[in-house]
Amino acid sequence: MKRERHVYYQYPSQAKKMQQAMPLANCTSKSDFVCMAIDFYIGYLYQQESLDYLSPVINRSIKNVIGGVEKNICDMLFKLAVDTGMTTQMAVDLYDFPDDYLDNLRQFIAQKVAETNGTIDFEKEYSKSNPE
Repeated sequence: MKRERHVYYQYPSQAKKMQQAMPLANCTSKSDFVCMAIDFYIGYLYQQESLDYLSPVINRSIKNVIGGVEKNICDMLFKLAVDTGMTTQMAVDLYDFPDDYLDNLRQFIAQKVAETNGTIDFEKEYSKSNPE
């Protein structure tokens, strides 16, 4: 669809806000931003007649947020799986340990996780306990 040229006036404060918000709206020009803003505002005005306009917007926003959270959780689970595998292999390699070792280890690790909020860097901890 071909666009038509229109002249409008804008307060300097609005122009500044628009320039700052353009990256958030994925707009490459002020013209694109104004077109999107007008479409949104018209949809907002008609929302009482039809909720069909806001439903896709809300749905899209929720999917984006959930997608980001899902990626973060997957990254953390992968790191946890790798560290758990390393720990398991170390325990297998040691093989011979006293009866109370597992209980003491569980208490120590639980305390460490609580202190670090679950963010333990294996290499950092290893270098602390084995200085060169």
